[in-house]
Amino acid sequence: MTVGEPWYIGSWMDVVERPEIVDDVVEANGEYAGVALLALVLNHPEPQIVLPRIKRALVSPRAQTRANALQCAGHYTRLHGSIDHDLIALLRSALSDQTRAGGFQIRGYAEHAAADVGMFAPRRRLPRWFRRRFAGPRRSRRW
Repeated sequence: MTVGEPWYIGSWMDVVERPEIVDDVVEANGEYAGVALLALVLNHPEPQIVLPRIKRALVSPRAQTRANALQCAGHYTRLHGSIDHDLIALLRSALSDQTRAGGFQIRGYAEHAAADVGMFAPRRRLPRWFRRRFAGPRRSRRW
């Protein structure tokens, strides 16, 4: 960590240069693992570095880390315009998770993440059940 409070995203900017910091914090079930992951997702340009770490955080025993990982899934899709089947499967599982984090159920965070994925991922890459529930934008007709 660099400066500031451990919950402050700027304190975790070292993760851009050393993404393995996120691995260590998630593995240790650190209280601020989600913040470290957010710092990485929002600032690292390479999707192949970011995506596996989102997936790992989505199965964390810590509810707040899972909630932040769902937020990261939405940001990842918005920034990179892509998604994969494993992330969709983890998102589907989170849509029924009633565990509370920050006063809200995980499934609420998952609904927001899914709405972002539906908005920014290519529709052809999304399974039918997902497209029906989280439609996202449709192509406009040209007259």
